[in-house]
Amino acid sequence: MPVVDQPLVRRLYAEHSGDLFAYLARRVGRTLSEDLLAETFRVAMESYSAFDQRRGSEKMWLYGIATYLLRRHWRTEQRRLLALTRSEGRERSYLDPLVAQVESTAARVDAEREAALVLRAVAALQPEDRDLLILSGWEHLNSTEIGRLLGVPPSTVRSRLRRLRSELQASIRPASAGVDPSPTGVTP
Repeated sequence: MPVVDQPLVRRLYAEHSGDLFAYLARRVGRTLSEDLLAETFRVAMESYSAFDQRRGSEKMWLYGIATYLLRRHWRTEQRRLLALTRSEGRERSYLDPLVAQVESTAARVDAEREAALVLRAVAALQPEDRDLLILSGWEHLNSTEIGRLLGVPPSTVRSRLRRLRSELQASIRPASAGVDPSPTGVTP
């Protein structure tokens, strides 16, 4: 394990452990979240040299590691439950509620990852393009209303929205394909 700067570890833990613990506890409960929090910081310290500020803040990097570990936990748990079902010769219906909960949680973690990709892509847009998307998507204004606000014809609003949505889809699609599920590029 590489030598890690003790003040750095203390600072990262002091600044982010509370939020990370709450994030993990909402998904897996207090007991398991303690283990996952410790594992998150272990992975972070082992791979801190791979941290790149240009890709996001330390907080987002730590959340990425925690999310990866959550997903790995749920995949492992799902495999364990399915193996248990097969090995004990019981009907799958006996464990259906638990399996459904695991699958639901895994889907929620995936959805959160997708939302983060969309938000990063929107943040990277030019301000006028971002305003157009916000007025349309979040404020639910139609093209005529947006056109009046921005001083452009509704047809221009519609064509810009089509272009923006296509560009966003294209920029998000490669990232959501999951080239590397590990946020650090290092599999723990």
